[in-house]
Amino acid sequence: MAVIETDREVGWEKDYAERINPELMNKLLHRAVPVLEWTGWKITRVGPGFCESVLPLVVETTNQHGTHQAALISLSADYTGGMALTTLLTGTPLTGIHRGHPEESASLWLVGMDVKYENPSTSHLRAVSRVDPKTARRIQSRYFSGRVVLATIEVEFWSEDGERVAVAVMRYFAQATQKLLEHRSGGEQSPMTKLNLKTSARIIAGLRAMGGPAASQTTTDAQGRQLRIDGPHNHDRVAAGTHGVLQAKRLQKVLPQLGAMVGARTRQCDQVLRSIDGIEQLVMIGAGLDMRPIRRAADLRGATVFELDLPVMLAERQRVIERLEQQSGAVADAPERHQIAADFLQDDVGELLQKHFAFSETALTLFVYEGCSMYFDEQQNQRLLRSIRRRMKHPQSVLWMDCVTPAVINEGTGDPNIHEFVDRMEMIGERFVYGPADPRAFLRSCGFVCSSDVTAQQFLGSEDPTLGEYRFVTACQDVVDLDSVGPVE
Repeated sequence: MAVIETDREVGWEKDYAERINPELMNKLLHRAVPVLEWTGWKITRVGPGFCESVLPLVVETTNQHGTHQAALISLSADYTGGMALTTLLTGTPLTGIHRGHPEESASLWLVGMDVKYENPSTSHLRAVSRVDPKTARRIQSRYFSGRVVLATIEVEFWSEDGERVAVAVMRYFAQATQKLLEHRSGGEQSPMTKLNLKTSARIIAGLRAMGGPAASQTTTDAQGRQLRIDGPHNHDRVAAGTHGVLQAKRLQKVLPQLGAMVGARTRQCDQVLRSIDGIEQLVMIGAGLDMRPIRRAADLRGATVFELDLPVMLAERQRVIERLEQQSGAVADAPERHQIAADFLQDDVGELLQKHFAFSETALTLFVYEGCSMYFDEQQNQRLLRSIRRRMKHPQSVLWMDCVTPAVINEGTGDPNIHEFVDRMEMIGERFVYGPADPRAFLRSCGFVCSSDVTAQQFLGSEDPTLGEYRFVTACQDVVDLDSVGPVE
């Protein structure tokens, strides 16, 4: 059993100061779970295996009788008991709460609870959770040896008069996030991995949806059926779902320019697509939930589309497209589409395309590498793009990609909102690791000649410097023989 590497030598004082003191945790939890801030719930004391919190008696937390709403007492129990458990995971960031990469974080959530309400709550309500020493040692032993933790923790609730109001028995699941994200036996991905993969794509779809009108029209088909014809942004709204729109709104609050950035990238890439007269193929590298084949169906008439992504993402994509077809018949005019399952870190993407019966290296093709480059390091990006370049045999074929500046990665933009956004993305498992300092030189190293390099700021004609940290580049093939450049090791 693999041991979880973390700084377990961190003393209580240091861990308290840097990770779990009440002031810090209240700030982090209120940001991550808005209902906690709305109710005024807060942690008042913590210790090893111990947490005390207070749920105020205010209008927002009471029921029709003027006493605490039972569901909010349960909410308090959840986070009080969870915090008591968190104190035992010494030096370990909590996924979704602290900043930290999955390789060093812990995932924790409630899996069951039993609450007994003994008396009406008519004052500020103090919750106390203590993990007994034997259970605490077992939790730490299992977690730091890489095993799953299933812990039962009690939370008691007391009034200001010392009367016990309720007692809750909470059952928690905890595991190192890196272990949780690993494939199960047989190669199956865990539910956590699947959720993280879908979340990022849903957020982008949600941001696209938020950028357009919600109105729709109806028309009648040849059989006399009424069909709802949605605008392009409604395609994205279906793709995002409730979860994607919610997450997009949360991130938009952190980085107000985010919607403009995603909108600019979509429009700029669409402009490149429309500029290619006689396009024969569109290759979407990291297709996600981008509905471009449906949204730009008229520009792709007669073309063939190849959608590359991880299997779980392609399955989600197909589910969304089938739903669009059922709701509005919007897929009927879409071009011929082929899905190709690919792991960009493991597979040779160019080779996968070459082996596909419908792909032609000599066809006029637009390769769209969207929303991916910032998650791979320089060598990983070079390996993928060189592989694509070798399958680009038509002299007028085009590569389009987006990228961030190195300042976004190195926290050198001067805009704290950007850095908080990057932190939030890292919390959902999407860590930014690369932005080329010189996109033209980078593309040249991959066998391309850059033909256009524009920032979101320039594209939108804005004076906001934050938009200048996001770039869109187009390139064509270099005349240099890639074999003379050599492979990326």
